[in-house]
Amino acid sequence: MNKLFRFFAVAAFTMGVSVACTDMSDIEDRLDSLEGRVTALETQIVGLNSNIEALQQLVAGGTINSATVKDGVWTIVLSNGETLTLTQGSVGVGNAPVMSVDAEGYWMVDYGNGATHILIDGNKVKAVGTDGITPVFGVDAEGYWTVSYDGGKTFTQVLGEDGKPVSALPEGEVQDPYFEDVKLVDGNLEIILRSGEKITVPVIADFLCAIEGAGLQLFEPGEAKPFNVTIKGVKSTMITTPAGWNASLSEAVDGKAVLTVTAPGATKSTIADSGSDVTILAFSAQNYAAISKIQVQLTDAPVVINPVANVSAGEATETTLTYNVATADATSWKYIHQLETEAAPDAAKIAAEGAEGTGSSLTIEGLEFGTAYVLYVLPVNGTIQGKVASAKNTTVEVVEVITDLYQAYLDGKEIEIAGKKYSLAVNGEPVLKTAASKTDATFKNTFHQKQSAVVFLEAEGENTFALTSVAEIKGDITLVSRYTDKPVTVEWTSNIKLMNGSFTLDNVVLDGNGITVGYFMNNANSTADFDGVYFNKVTVKNIIKPVLYANVATFGFKEFVVTNSSFHVAAGAQAKFQLFNFYKSSVLHTYKKITFENNIVYCDDLAHQVQLFNYDQNVAQAGSPWEVEVSICNNTIYNAPSANGYFKFFQVKSLKMNKNIFWADPSINVTTYCMIIYSEAQDQTVFDTTDNIAYGNAGSWTIAHSNSKFIPEVNKIAKLEASPLATADVATGTFTATADYASYGAQR
Repeated sequence: MNKLFRFFAVAAFTMGVSVACTDMSDIEDRLDSLEGRVTALETQIVGLNSNIEALQQLVAGGTINSATVKDGVWTIVLSNGETLTLTQGSVGVGNAPVMSVDAEGYWMVDYGNGATHILIDGNKVKAVGTDGITPVFGVDAEGYWTVSYDGGKTFTQVLGEDGKPVSALPEGEVQDPYFEDVKLVDGNLEIILRSGEKITVPVIADFLCAIEGAGLQLFEPGEAKPFNVTIKGVKSTMITTPAGWNASLSEAVDGKAVLTVTAPGATKSTIADSGSDVTILAFSAQNYAAISKIQVQLTDAPVVINPVANVSAGEATETTLTYNVATADATSWKYIHQLETEAAPDAAKIAAEGAEGTGSSLTIEGLEFGTAYVLYVLPVNGTIQGKVASAKNTTVEVVEVITDLYQAYLDGKEIEIAGKKYSLAVNGEPVLKTAASKTDATFKNTFHQKQSAVVFLEAEGENTFALTSVAEIKGDITLVSRYTDKPVTVEWTSNIKLMNGSFTLDNVVLDGNGITVGYFMNNANSTADFDGVYFNKVTVKNIIKPVLYANVATFGFKEFVVTNSSFHVAAGAQAKFQLFNFYKSSVLHTYKKITFENNIVYCDDLAHQVQLFNYDQNVAQAGSPWEVEVSICNNTIYNAPSANGYFKFFQVKSLKMNKNIFWADPSINVTTYCMIIYSEAQDQTVFDTTDNIAYGNAGSWTIAHSNSKFIPEVNKIAKLEASPLATADVATGTFTATADYASYGAQR
């Protein structure tokens, strides 16, 4: 297989901008920083070179016996038994050259200036074939790329077209994976390179000819040594040896054969090769070929050994970390595992103090949770040491499960309420309010006209709270159920005035009881734009009128965030129902954030149409700038079509509407729209309204109304033939998606 390939290996190494300075300590600090970054870069070069070597062999042809992946690292066993490692993700190498092999099988390289060159000052370097050379990259102490064409024995600086050394430490952040994708497809391993080109290598599980014997094999003159060979699916073989050497292969029994290699005798030393490869060329019944080699050498010949290691992070738990360790030309390896904050050990320290490693995986136990560690590996072959390789891994953070928020708050812990952090030190003394009767109306006094209050609600038995008279929000008010598994119920027959400040409601059940006398919230008597309304895990039942009716047009809401909540529209509600009605607001430009995510909206019967956010489009809007960012994602809208649009607004900075489930009984016939935007000045590029699903409704499901100033190219939402809901229980408000659509709709 002679296919062009290209790959990119880059990572983030940021160099600060130098400033004039006469302070010697500052210069020393900068030099220390350079040295540290170069040292860190050196530990990553193994991954770059490992990928170059692996891709060179795959491009050269052959077949694969098996290919497995773990944590982005592919372990590929060729049909000759050789194991290759491909690191699919970025290995952290900065400003690396772009390598390729041309149609004639020669190495090509781009050092970052966009031009392509043949290696070694214009001289061709063979990449494939028996005389192919594998370039080995490194980095010198000054941070410049170096390259070796003799297996790493000698290195020279890489020079660009301008004749200057090429820096391995770029200015600014550069990040890129090696490959676009690596995957198994129809019995082949497909490697899709960054350029979009594809390398396809057959995976033949029943074809293998593998010689057992790692590393260089040394022979005395005339010595014969046996080597076990695993044989699978081999039809015929051919053996080649260096001059003066002999080799024979026995018949295979139960998939095992013996390769006997005999070194030339002492009398033949003058005409014999001192060392090279003994090769088995094996053919399968389908004429696939595998070349298995074992390197042999007489004891008096010079030995060239270059042990290398490649390390990657594996599985992590709260107290254990696993690393993948791949070595080449190494008979053993030693390691040191330590905190990331500790100084990196050098090869001498690892050799003297490191533990012995075995196999290709290492698991470290008894670690601190939520902590970053680094494994440093030193590959060894006899007395020869390779370069240190390393990988970072972090144990899983232990998240304390808090069920009593009030007690945790009193204990000084930081707790989360509706996505915001609260603590005694920052937010002050809390209020604990217990519902002492079936409809306890006294809880209003804990927040009415207060400047600020964090109120924890609890109930005895079946008791509830009741809002029977108007309560005014004039500060930062937070109401939350004390126990996370016991949401408190508040029945309302009156409303809350949002005058100024913020209002947060978390893990509370609001029961409208089907009463039509009032809205739960309005902004009557406002004195300023309201900072924010935050609903989280709020269950609103038996709604007849909007949850919010903003009847003061000259003040708005800077933030309106509703998450993880449920809204039940009762049978007595208006046929066209608004959930949050901004009404005749003339200051929609004051809004900065509108979020409606992971919510459920459902109706008792088929007689209702619902708008989530609405305003009167006949009211002129003249303000600026328009900065509101809108997200309406992962909601389940059940039996609630909308002829007037779920979201109606004047102008937005951005809008996302993704992963929603729109469901309606097939007997409903309402052309339904997701949104309407009215501003002629609306930027058309800030909308993401893809990836929604719809079911039922004899009418169409459409993204934008024809009156909207933004209408996407694909405006219709295709209807599913089968319901995407596995559970749809109006009585309990339980709606769950089928396995095929598990990522859509409310995630409960």
